[in-house]
Amino acid sequence: MLNLLGKYGLNLRKGFGQVNGAKLYQVQKEMSNVSQGTNDIATYFTKVKSLWDELDDLDEIPLCTCNSIAKLLKREQNKKLLQFPMGLNDDYNSVRGNILMMNPLPSIGQVYSMLIQGEK
Repeated sequence: MLNLLGKYGLNLRKGFGQVNGAKLYQVQKEMSNVSQGTNDIATYFTKVKSLWDELDDLDEIPLCTCNSIAKLLKREQNKKLLQFPMGLNDDYNSVRGNILMMNPLPSIGQVYSMLIQGEK
């Protein structure tokens, strides 16, 4: 019986483990349309972070044993770092500009902290 369940478990993983193109499209579309609106920074960040997490689950980076993985992860981090300020209200234009001028670019956590401080 355990052998049978193992077989079904493998089939279930194969079926549910595949990326659903419609779901990936929906989450990408939400990501491109998300904006702060009337939300505070914490609420806006939570929405963006949940979309990033969902995208990561749907379209994960494959395991890699080469040296390029660090570059690929940094690229993903920078992509998120640029997405987050895009949806901020115009009130944050100066903070956004300061963030984008930093070299090297700060982490998402640092950006979040800067925005929370600016909000207060």
